[in-house]
Amino acid sequence: MNASLQTLPERLQARAAASPDQLAYLHQVDGREWQPITWRELARRVDTLAGHFSDLGLQTGDRVAIALPTSPEWEYCQLAALAVGAVVVGIDAHDAPRNVRHILDLTKPRLLITSTSETLRTFGELWRIPEITITCERHPSAGRGHTLGQLLETQSGPRSAAPPPVPEDIATIVFTSGSTGQPKGIAYSHRQIAQACDTILERFPSLRQDSRLACWLPLSNLFQRIINFCALSCGARSYFVDKPDQVVRLLPQIQPTFFLGVPRFFEKLHAGILGELGKQPAPVRGLIHGAWTVGCRIAEARRAGRRPALVWRALHPLTTPLLRRVRSVMGHELQFMVSGSAPMPRWLLERFHGLGWLVLEAYGISENVIPVAVNTPQRFRFGSVGQALPGNELRVADDHELLVRGAGVFSGYYGETADGAPLSADGFLHTGDYARIDDEGYIWLEGRKSEVFKTSTGRRIAPAPIEAALKQLDYVDHAVIVGRDRPYPVAILTLDSRHLLAGEIHTAATSAAISADVAAACEGFSDYQRPGAIILSLHAFTVAGGELTANLKLRRKPIEERFRAQIEEAYDRASPRTPTTPSRPRVINAT
Repeated sequence: MNASLQTLPERLQARAAASPDQLAYLHQVDGREWQPITWRELARRVDTLAGHFSDLGLQTGDRVAIALPTSPEWEYCQLAALAVGAVVVGIDAHDAPRNVRHILDLTKPRLLITSTSETLRTFGELWRIPEITITCERHPSAGRGHTLGQLLETQSGPRSAAPPPVPEDIATIVFTSGSTGQPKGIAYSHRQIAQACDTILERFPSLRQDSRLACWLPLSNLFQRIINFCALSCGARSYFVDKPDQVVRLLPQIQPTFFLGVPRFFEKLHAGILGELGKQPAPVRGLIHGAWTVGCRIAEARRAGRRPALVWRALHPLTTPLLRRVRSVMGHELQFMVSGSAPMPRWLLERFHGLGWLVLEAYGISENVIPVAVNTPQRFRFGSVGQALPGNELRVADDHELLVRGAGVFSGYYGETADGAPLSADGFLHTGDYARIDDEGYIWLEGRKSEVFKTSTGRRIAPAPIEAALKQLDYVDHAVIVGRDRPYPVAILTLDSRHLLAGEIHTAATSAAISADVAAACEGFSDYQRPGAIILSLHAFTVAGGELTANLKLRRKPIEERFRAQIEEAYDRASPRTPTTPSRPRVINAT
């Protein structure tokens, strides 16, 4: 698409003119056949809805809050709002009530779009009912407001003569994850979002008109929305999945050529594959695990730039059909996958590569709409987040914090003074991540400044690598390392109930086995990094419970607060350890 098109409505119009009969969106209604929508039809629906928005009095600069599941309707509303010059605010209806209230109060939307009247009433109790409301109910309930279906099916009046948005107009206000406190708003212009799309498409030329994408991550977060704007720019088709827990079931139907996910998805995918293999007869299970080992050896050699050993080359043709059978869960058209939002364990990247899936880590932050760095199929290093994208100027500060400057960097938090932004005098954004950049330009993250802590002995602990090692244990769902200003780290582990039952967790044998497993998983770390105690829980971390952000990052402060009593017990009753005498960690049950 012509890079001179610097507003999103211009890009939609150009796409509808360039490939009107090509498929844009597909979605299922009540679990039945996929319903197709062409670019021409998409543009028509957006134009109709934009006309109604104008009729309802929506004006340039008005905020439109959208609290819908991932669906074509989300995009209709977003694109129509942008067409009339409004500003889109995505809200996760399942976010913590305090976050929803804060977002509504900061942005003060004139229009609120929800799935149901019940959700609308809930938002009204948190803040207030805005001037204009729309729900997606098929049958309108009593009271004021409009339904999206009626608006789409009814011809709007003539569009007002209001000028279309210009590139510098604000297109959206996004919010930080809130993992370390209250979410902060960030406004991005049409030009910045268009530039982000062009940069991504330049780095991934295989994303094109014949690509098939699964749209399943929350659209309240900019991560998935940027990919959807990329699809609009290049003409790729998107399959919408409104229930994230159904995406794996639907992938063989979607046959994606590219898949975007977060580490949590890939961890669950790996666990699910192992679970299915465990149901197979022993001979089949042994063959597939053996084939996977061969694949890992072949992939390891190729990553190192050397020819695989003769034995692995000889076995490889025999193992390929077995691995293809496992890979069918993602369809057979997949070229590569991208993981973002949080670090992904290197061992998991290597395991998937051995299976025949290339998962590429990307790195971005809310305060820069252009991803900072990505790995690509042609240039990647597992464990790194890839090389900087064009438009990003990087610098490593004296304390090893990564700094970035460029056109995608924000100018300040919405509703706050510029003094509160983490920007240096010369325009470099402080990312909050420790990092190093190697001679080839690959960026290696070394922990979040807000997460890295020192023990009372003065040792610096980066929790993420230790947590990644602990999550290799089949029965560990989440792992959190705490211990700031304490003698040693303590691990909080939530356990998968499919592996351990409530009664088992309290037995001495189970405690001893888990303690031994944790000690083995942490063997590769220095003694001061190994947990001195373990807190076990069968209560899963959730977004609704406040332990996870909308994009499934850990919210560490609420987790520490929830386990405060057990953490105190871990230090009050634990015996001192010396750096030269590592011991198995003691187990404390929180369930």
